[in-house]
Amino acid sequence: MPEYMANADDDMICMITIEHVEAVERIDEIMATPGIDLAVIGPGDLATSINKRGLPDDPQVLELMARAEAGILRSGVPIGGVARTAEQANKMIERGYVALALGFDWSLFQRGIAASLDGIKR
Repeated sequence: MPEYMANADDDMICMITIEHVEAVERIDEIMATPGIDLAVIGPGDLATSINKRGLPDDPQVLELMARAEAGILRSGVPIGGVARTAEQANKMIERGYVALALGFDWSLFQRGIAASLDGIKR
């Protein structure tokens, strides 16, 4: 245990998620917090926070995501997010994202099932 405790701070990261409209409103204050290693924008929860559940491409959600992204990038803290397609992932990488989730468990499961059924005559 003493060895673990001596190295724990070096082996752990402090990752935060920006998932609420109030977090976007206070993005500069949040990003000024010392010790953040990665900030991730959660589009699904962000959409839900403004009563746009299931609508991550809604213009209001996209605007909030852009504001969060700009604040994180301004801070110099590495940014992460969620990409639903390879094209979206590549665009995010071009904008400076260093950590990406490529879907969620349920969406990956759904895509796998759809791919396995592709070509079957019904």
